[in-house]
Amino acid sequence: MKHIIRAIILLVILFLAAEYFQNSEGIVGLISVLAIIVFMYLVAAIIGAIRRAIFAHKHLGESLKPAETNGWGCSLFLLMILLLAFSFVFRKTLGIHSFSAFQFIDNLLQTGTSTSAIVSWGILGLLVGSIYGSFVAWKKYKLHVAVNLIPIGIFILFVAVLYKINNPVEASAFATPNNLQTVYAYDLVTATEYNSVQDENAKYKPSFLLDNNDKTAWITEAYSGIYEEVRFSFGSLQEYRDKHLQCVGFAIKNGYRKSEQLWSNFARAKSLAIKYNGRLVTNAIIKDDGNNNEEIKINPIPISSFDNLSINITDVYPGDKYPDRVAISELVPIVEYVGVSHR
Repeated sequence: MKHIIRAIILLVILFLAAEYFQNSEGIVGLISVLAIIVFMYLVAAIIGAIRRAIFAHKHLGESLKPAETNGWGCSLFLLMILLLAFSFVFRKTLGIHSFSAFQFIDNLLQTGTSTSAIVSWGILGLLVGSIYGSFVAWKKYKLHVAVNLIPIGIFILFVAVLYKINNPVEASAFATPNNLQTVYAYDLVTATEYNSVQDENAKYKPSFLLDNNDKTAWITEAYSGIYEEVRFSFGSLQEYRDKHLQCVGFAIKNGYRKSEQLWSNFARAKSLAIKYNGRLVTNAIIKDDGNNNEEIKINPIPISSFDNLSINITDVYPGDKYPDRVAISELVPIVEYVGVSHR
């Protein structure tokens, strides 16, 4: 029982650490590996607890006392209920981190297109199992503690070699060879104002963010620039259901690009809060540049049908004529998926 509690506590700690370091790919990658190991430890602990209970009942010639049986059963039941409740409440966040964890490990274990990934995953599983087995042998058969160093050393060497070869924290390492498409999601989303102070800008509506035209722009109402939020809503994504669609950032053309004068007259976005289904993902600082386009990179977010991404303007570069009216010529999510490009 103590092993189960210990594993759950470690998983919670790793979850909180992943939340805190969500913008640091290197640390999130390390947390991902540790989370997989701890999860395997949790599964082994549950199996071990069930096995010990069965062994005690069958081979000791005496059944457990009712009080002991009920206490152990109730404790385990309550623990599982709490774990399920925790998983349900944080299901979106757990889904994001689980996806990132398995994606990181899958890219870490890439051995080339000619070799099945099952081989490297199997080797990793065997190494983790050997570490657990060495600890069991150390505890149960009183072997020397140094016996644990052998499987641990082999595991570290195996991971270090693959890490050096595959560089899984680099953006390119998250690409599936030959068939990962990166596109601007013009045809996958619609843009609407959300929590808008006013709704009188039919001439500068949010849909202009997705028309790929520098002569149009979305412009906020007066005095409401830092309160404005645009929501990008995905529709039904049935054709992408097996293509692992994910958002990896945004492309932005800051300011009104129709002319230099208009670019100077209107305010520009300085900082943005990026949200996924209403939950803050990260904050981004935007350059005040009227000549170049900018891409905002974020940790990959798995996208399903009817999900939404929101951009909230939190600070502005003041305009010469309209210091509080923010203009953005283009703002579109960048998505990746496996398959043939539909762009």
